[in-house]
Amino acid sequence: MDSALLTKKPYRTEEIVQWIRHEIESGAFPPGSRLEERPLSERFGVSKTPVREALIQLSSIGLVELRQRRGAIVTLLSVEQVISMFEVMTELESMAARLAASRISPDHREELAEIHRRSAAFIPTQDFEKYDAINREFHELIYRCSCNDYLETSIKDVRGRLRVYRRYPFQKPGRIRRSFADHAQILEAILRGDEETAGSAMRDHISVGGRVFADLIVEMGRRS
Repeated sequence: MDSALLTKKPYRTEEIVQWIRHEIESGAFPPGSRLEERPLSERFGVSKTPVREALIQLSSIGLVELRQRRGAIVTLLSVEQVISMFEVMTELESMAARLAASRISPDHREELAEIHRRSAAFIPTQDFEKYDAINREFHELIYRCSCNDYLETSIKDVRGRLRVYRRYPFQKPGRIRRSFADHAQILEAILRGDEETAGSAMRDHISVGGRVFADLIVEMGRRS
């Protein structure tokens, strides 16, 4: 996000919330980072009050932890918490795929297929940053195609909290190719209106990502 834009006008609490959330989810503010009110208020050209309100809002959705006398930090999840959240996200994503298979519009059918086709370009290059971005497009379109706003919001909330962690599985050798193959199965099932297969394929896809992440965490612990 362009920091020059932040000096143009005083920002409202909601705008500050969105900016900090973006920085957390992008990894610019990694888990455990301190979020100090004074530097943030100076960045946004506001008093500490709207910054404090923004941090309270972010705390309410689990992205920020407020500690007495220690200020705010970006929430640092344990391995157990991350895996638990992956389990919840697995079921929510599976539901979205099932609903999308029965509710997807003709325009969205072509759009989903096109996103999948574009993602193939990142298999030979193993560009996990770009693949991560297009992977997000693919999944978020499936949420929209479920035609269930509450479900879409719920998944995005969980994925937002896991966003910085979910990037790691794509860095494992062969994971991008496997993800692409999983997407092909999900896409095929959705396009032919096969709700059960779409849901099952999505469940397997998300579950593998969670297991890969857990394996990476164990490996990192051994190395340290």
